[in-house]
Amino acid sequence: MKKRALLLISFITAGFSFIQAQTLVSTNIEKKNVILEEYTGIHCVYCPEGHAIAQAMYDANPYDVVLINIHTGGYAAPYSGEPDFRTTYGDVIAADPEVQIGGYPNGSVNRHFFADLTGNGGTSMGRSAWETAAGRVLKEDSPVNVGASTSYNTTTRELTINVELYYTSDAPAASNFLNIALIQNGILGPQTGGGLGDNYVHNHMLRDLITGQWGEEITTTTSGTFIQRTYTYTVPNDFISVPCIVDNCDIAVFVTEDHQEIYSGIQIPAINGTTYVIGSYTNLSEIIQEGITGNNSSFSFDFTNGFLTNEDFTFTLTKENEPADWSSNFTVSGNTYTGTGTETINGSSTEAMTIDITPGASAGFVKYILTAVSVNNPNLQSKKIEVYVIANTGTLLIHNSGSWSTGSPVDFEDEYFAGFDYASVEDYTSCKYNMFMIAAANNKLDNIHTIFFNVAWTFPGINEEITAELTSFLDNGGNLFIAGQDLGWDTWENTGTTITQAFYTNYLNASFNADGSTSNNSISPNPNDDVFGYLNTSSLVNIYGGTNMFPDEMSAVGYGNVFLYYLNNSNKGAAIKSTNGNYKVVYLGFDIPMVSDVSVRNEIIKKSIDWFNGVVSTSNIINTAGINVYPNPASNLLTITTSNISDILISDISGKLLYSEKGSKKFEVNVSNFTKGVYFVKIKNGGSITIKKFVVIQ
Repeated sequence: MKKRALLLISFITAGFSFIQAQTLVSTNIEKKNVILEEYTGIHCVYCPEGHAIAQAMYDANPYDVVLINIHTGGYAAPYSGEPDFRTTYGDVIAADPEVQIGGYPNGSVNRHFFADLTGNGGTSMGRSAWETAAGRVLKEDSPVNVGASTSYNTTTRELTINVELYYTSDAPAASNFLNIALIQNGILGPQTGGGLGDNYVHNHMLRDLITGQWGEEITTTTSGTFIQRTYTYTVPNDFISVPCIVDNCDIAVFVTEDHQEIYSGIQIPAINGTTYVIGSYTNLSEIIQEGITGNNSSFSFDFTNGFLTNEDFTFTLTKENEPADWSSNFTVSGNTYTGTGTETINGSSTEAMTIDITPGASAGFVKYILTAVSVNNPNLQSKKIEVYVIANTGTLLIHNSGSWSTGSPVDFEDEYFAGFDYASVEDYTSCKYNMFMIAAANNKLDNIHTIFFNVAWTFPGINEEITAELTSFLDNGGNLFIAGQDLGWDTWENTGTTITQAFYTNYLNASFNADGSTSNNSISPNPNDDVFGYLNTSSLVNIYGGTNMFPDEMSAVGYGNVFLYYLNNSNKGAAIKSTNGNYKVVYLGFDIPMVSDVSVRNEIIKKSIDWFNGVVSTSNIINTAGINVYPNPASNLLTITTSNISDILISDISGKLLYSEKGSKKFEVNVSNFTKGVYFVKIKNGGSITIKKFVVIQ
């Protein structure tokens, strides 16, 4: 038997005294948290992959992702002697007309309809789309913040749940619904594809909806509204003969606009769980800056002590991919720390803080995270703030979002970086998909001239978000190298939309022909191609295991030209290059590491970079006899001699014009003020053009 008792207190305006009384929820505007409802079953062969993908999402964002596994449908029906993990509540959620489950496992992210990620017409999506959908949700402001705490009486099995909601803005709907779910972990049972027989560990399993099928109504949803509710619930000993062990249970609390569209939510342990707010970061000046070598990039913000009394906080600054010649620190209460520092902050007071980063000469795109932990209450949820600095970067390798059977894309960074080094590129670094999107949203891509997009074997390979940014980048004269098996298949036969298909046709200048297979196990050059025609052949290898080798077959359209074939067969296009005179694109229907011959792999990257930078021109090339550029490398005076009266232009690797001079057979250019790096001199003689590369050393 279940008991529910309700206590409701609602404040329409938030004053100082209210903030002082508040314990579980912040009054600052916060981003939405992700609530993934995964539709699964014990006889679903691919469901373990879904479980792994969901767990990876949670592990990457442990306080921002809530997982609810709903056993429902035919795959969840137990055979004789098997446990029954289904619930009436879950069956009703899955059967809602707005869900439209298209296969198993499927999942709804915040019960939102993502038009470009689902082919079912509902909120339910295949496992490959969950991470992309979650990434979008995590960037949105929530109109309501959710907090909760729990306590449990082991004698009576009574679970007390205190819930606090605070509306930081007016909700789109006049009434919302508060939902509380009981979730259980560590349940052993059968699972097809799990490889453990009847001892597969089922986690995040929906056991009950404490507030009923669609939650309890909230009738005041305007900015400044504070709501407190307390629930007392007697936990059953079992659900359909499956024991309920409260120590293994969590409570999920979330707010919906109606039966669908979840705003945000949280998850805490069923025993002594809490979202007590130890403090909050506010007033961040900006999230990302373009740094300059030797100059300080400073981020200012405030930290407020969430306790009524004085509290010691330990602050720790961590960084992802910071080059060795960069430096970073943070300042609080007038004291500066490079890694970790502890400061006492008065009760409910606010301290101004800064994070300061000084880039060295190395290229970098770095994520900095400052974490605050209560010294006296270390089990309470920490608070984090993130900032980014990008500097000295012209060539950016992007690791895709999406997922495959392991739950996350493969970055292949070593293979790409080896190619960059082979091509003498110095201004390169890498970033994750979400970091690129942050840079794009904040207009911090002005210095990027070349993008290498490592799609890998992920789904979706490209989505509408990334195509919008890549379209803008190319329209502004950028260069794009994009590679990944199944990108064509995914775009045209799996998750593609009219927008992503248009990008594939109009910017990659490709037409998808076939999915490919292990039989496409070699590549050879198109001998008529002026850039790649002298490449050696190489075998292609399966890097994903099993029969998972699907190098896309394509043909060129628009401005495109096929420059690699499979099996030396001109009817089986493997790679396309294209330019409209403004942008340049190289597209591979396979992944770079699939090229077994490392020298061929590196040459593909090098020749692409040379072509992007104009070292290889497709027209107006003249014999370079009679043209000399020396010394090379140069550090002071560069001399250029020509056999005819000519004009010269010198540009850096990004294409920025640095020097020009007209009408001479000999030019002497002082390059002592040029920074160390690669440059290009363009020699014009009538309608003919010659381009030579030179290097400046200091």
